[in-house]
Amino acid sequence: MKARRKNLATEAKAAADAAIRKMLLARCDINAATLPPACGRHLAVYLASRSEIDIDPFIKSMLEAGVEVAAPRWNGKKYELARLKGLDVDNLRTGPMGIREPAVADIVPPGKASAWIVPGLAFTKDGKRLGYGGGWYDRLLAAAPEGAVKIGVAYAFQIVGDLPAEPHDMPLTAVVAAPAV
Repeated sequence: MKARRKNLATEAKAAADAAIRKMLLARCDINAATLPPACGRHLAVYLASRSEIDIDPFIKSMLEAGVEVAAPRWNGKKYELARLKGLDVDNLRTGPMGIREPAVADIVPPGKASAWIVPGLAFTKDGKRLGYGGGWYDRLLAAAPEGAVKIGVAYAFQIVGDLPAEPHDMPLTAVVAAPAV
């Protein structure tokens, strides 16, 4: 999966990333007049690694719409959600897994996020996933409020028949996949 993603042409990546942004915006029912009611005012995102689909344009749209966006941040002992103030170098740092995370420890309780957007390396149609984090991020998902929407995002070629489940794995409610030519 990582090699196939890496070998995609720049144009194919850009088209797939734009398609994912559009799908997520539609899922979150965003329009110019209102905040996204399906996603609520509090959104948790897992910031994508270089091997995963780029959701930065979607995150930027949410921040511009006034949605509170939080992402996992390592505090030295565990992952917690921290407010994401932007996607520039002043607002991000590289965490122990090599994935970007909020630079400032402005903590947000996981129970506040009514929607979770989760990129990964591979997904099944029923919401299992293979990604980075070794179950650490799933501990945050376990604290999501009842009824929270948990959406996996990937390229179509990252949808597989089955994946092994680990003890801390939390199934997602939906998976959206963009074609990548």
